[in-house]
Amino acid sequence: MADFAHDIDAQRRLRAIEKKMAGGSPPSDNDGMEMRVKSLEEAVKNLPTKTDFAELRADMAEGREAVHKLLLENARWTHTALLGMISVAVIGILGLLLTIWNTAKQHPQQQAISQPAQQQPIIINVPQPAPAPAEKPPN
Repeated sequence: MADFAHDIDAQRRLRAIEKKMAGGSPPSDNDGMEMRVKSLEEAVKNLPTKTDFAELRADMAEGREAVHKLLLENARWTHTALLGMISVAVIGILGLLLTIWNTAKQHPQQQAISQPAQQQPIIINVPQPAPAPAEKPPN
């Protein structure tokens, strides 16, 4: 129902404008249309053209290439640093394992110090005493 009332109101305004135009002269106020048209014409003059867009695209392409170059340089540096850090870590771990392994096993010099060599028993030959002369039984 509101649409119907709105349509009736629009029709009334349209009839009022038609009555004013029937005399052959433009409406007295013109609702500032002349000023709006002039401002639109000025705005259209300042709109960018195809050449402006071409320059903008060229600038964007240059910027894109510069960013791509910087990203590649950064990636190269990052990968090199990462490879170096991994190499140092692997060498350090291998060195630590080698050190642990070497301290775990005993060297011959350390064995001699830690365990005195077993000496052969000393054998002393004591001569047996001569048998005592047998006593002769008295005859």
